[in-house]
Amino acid sequence: MTIEIRNGIVIAWNGERHEVINPGVVVFEGNEIIFVGTAYDGVSDEVIDATGRIVMPGLINSHLHVTDTPFTQGYLEDIGDKGPAGGSTNLVSLYKVLPEVRHATDPDAQIAAAQCAFAELVRTGSTTVVELGYDYEIGGDGDIPLTERVAEVAGRMGLRCYSGPRYRTRHYGQNPDGTVFYEDYPDQGRGRFEACVEFCEQWNGRFDDRLRTMLAPGQVDTCDAELLKDTRRTADALHLPIQLHAGQSLNEFRRIRATENRTTVEYLEECGLLGPDFIIGHGQIISDDGDANSMAAHEVTALRDSRTTICHLPWVKARRGNVINSIQKYRDLGIRQCLGTDTFPFDLFNDMRMAAVVCKIVEQAADAAPSEDVFAMATTGGADALGRPDLGRLAPGCRADIVLVRVDTPKAAPVYDPFKFLVLAATGEDIDRVIVDGRTIVQNGEVQTLDVADAVRRLNDASKRVWAQLDL
Repeated sequence: MTIEIRNGIVIAWNGERHEVINPGVVVFEGNEIIFVGTAYDGVSDEVIDATGRIVMPGLINSHLHVTDTPFTQGYLEDIGDKGPAGGSTNLVSLYKVLPEVRHATDPDAQIAAAQCAFAELVRTGSTTVVELGYDYEIGGDGDIPLTERVAEVAGRMGLRCYSGPRYRTRHYGQNPDGTVFYEDYPDQGRGRFEACVEFCEQWNGRFDDRLRTMLAPGQVDTCDAELLKDTRRTADALHLPIQLHAGQSLNEFRRIRATENRTTVEYLEECGLLGPDFIIGHGQIISDDGDANSMAAHEVTALRDSRTTICHLPWVKARRGNVINSIQKYRDLGIRQCLGTDTFPFDLFNDMRMAAVVCKIVEQAADAAPSEDVFAMATTGGADALGRPDLGRLAPGCRADIVLVRVDTPKAAPVYDPFKFLVLAATGEDIDRVIVDGRTIVQNGEVQTLDVADAVRRLNDASKRVWAQLDL
């Protein structure tokens, strides 16, 4: 079946960058785009009138956690602590609150959370999501069947999803005096790693290849060198991407320096992880002061030449008192970047805007982080990090992952620059239609593949069970 989208403001891919065609046409057949331009001469079985709409590639949310986020919402916010220099350390939220909340959740609660999260993701224009699994920080082996259930939810809802259950060889927590402790469990961590690899092998390619898997070792300070080296060897053998939490806190950076006698980037390079298939989730603090310009020249060279990608998560860190310093500096250094939400809200438009605005503040320059560059982080940046030139672009041969954004509203009119509207003004509420792999799964702003009201009801019920167990 050939479907033609016409009369819209099309964000097309010209082979090197996104460009605007206004008015433009996008035609797809099955799950593949076959034409992008000004006029289509072929025969269409169906026409979608995109008048008053921006027609853009689906967003790629490159880092998120769907199973526990709703239960941390309200507990993590406005909680923090101060370091010796007065800045936020993020220790309470990262090392105390998160483990306790995660320990209190049950599988049914996590599935309800996943359904609501995936509904929000697709409703706000994310057609490809990287779900990094449940964070088993308590020392347990983890529930791989739960990961399978979450993958089923994404697949049946019609999303394109990369799933990676996490594994580690040590647990962390926070002592009463505020310091961080670590507890090693290498044998247990090794067993968890093997179970995660088995999941990756068995589930990769399901749901008409919309579900793919990846290796996701836990936070860098919870993984020993042998585990990370085995991760690289396995990824190469199975052709899987890797994403690792790193650069998330100053405590983490100092821990790696103290135990490994090297910086975080040096440690990752020593373990062989750097490469075009490797994503550093957060990448915020990979120097003593958190400034990208403070990295040594050989660290910059290693990240740039290996084509490693840093996934920035600006909103989750900004609301905890930290900012990225800065995406413009990473760009100027030639380091690849993508974008994710991490936690709530799962609206990538929010993180595009935060990424742009925070960078402008940090750089004290209005021309820092141009909107077109930030939009690329949320589309081609994520696609390239996943090794998917067929995603994040509207061009012949790409997957038919297409989002229609309303601009026939008082907020949008007049649209002088579509990129600036999308990055600096739009929200997920402006989404009209979402097409994934050639199938419409959001129409008139409503998710078509889930009983959203029922999912919300079950999540509200689950939250009562979880919060009743917390004493924070």
